Amino acid sequence: MTVQLPTNETYSTERATDAVIGVDLTLLGAVCSEAFASLGIDLPVEHVSLPKLASCIGAACTGGLDFVSLSKDFQARSDRTTCMDAVRTVSRIMDVGAVGFSAEIPPEAEHVDEAVSLLAEQKDGWGCVEIDIASSSDLEQIAKYAKSAHDAGVQVTARVACDLLSELDIDLLASWADMVRLLTDDPHEARGARFALRSAAHQQGRELRVLVEVGIVISGNQQAANERAILIEAMNGSPAFAGKASVVGTVYDVADLVESWIGLGAADGVVFLPASVPTDLASVIRGVLPLLRARSEA
Repeated sequence: MTVQLPTNETYSTERATDAVIGVDLTLLGAVCSEAFASLGIDLPVEHVSLPKLASCIGAACTGGLDFVSLSKDFQARSDRTTCMDAVRTVSRIMDVGAVGFSAEIPPEAEHVDEAVSLLAEQKDGWGCVEIDIASSSDLEQIAKYAKSAHDAGVQVTARVACDLLSELDIDLLASWADMVRLLTDDPHEARGARFALRSAAHQQGRELRVLVEVGIVISGNQQAANERAILIEAMNGSPAFAGKASVVGTVYDVADLVESWIGLGAADGVVFLPASVPTDLASVIRGVLPLLRARSEA
């Protein structure tokens, strides 16, 4: 999606950036049966609906989103758990359109090798493996995995909490990450992190995009959105987007947040986390993206 929004690259320089907009579709996976084991309920095996997933990916593609992502929590079947269903499922539906795919995997050699071999076959859009970074992560080893991915034409995204960056070797992280997916609810904190990451990458002759995860609950008015958010929180038993940027409101509120974070220089784009995939994805495609396009052309 080509949406040029003004941003502050530093505190004294203004420019325009092509915002990268993605959506996480992990919620379309099957619900693990273990979640109901304590209730003594024996449920039939549930399989992910590939037609539904493919239709959502197709809608994202035609609607103007840059990529879709699946986390390692995505499950294709409810009767067993595996950390590789995301990338395996993505590899089966790559031909739904020229849209990028990002699949989270564990940073282990056998998983990286499998993911790279699957995503390297993608001809349209781009394929990306996503690795969650913790304080105990071996960045030097992950750098070796990233090299093998790059050699096969597969990009690598690092997913990291913003407050963890002070404990990490940013220069090393910036040497292999193509994108960083930040977890934070503070745009000023994100701005400082983005500046540090992009500066480290620039010194090494690399381009690095910093995206922020944004949880969304979208309705036609604020009251309806608040009611949806309360219901979703009650169903989940916990806050839906703790520690992450989020918007509960209308398509205008979501567009405002995207524009304000990018305008502040806090992000090069966002990854939307819909509370309800069909409802919120449709609102993004039909409402948020047209608003951002109109504002970029104004």
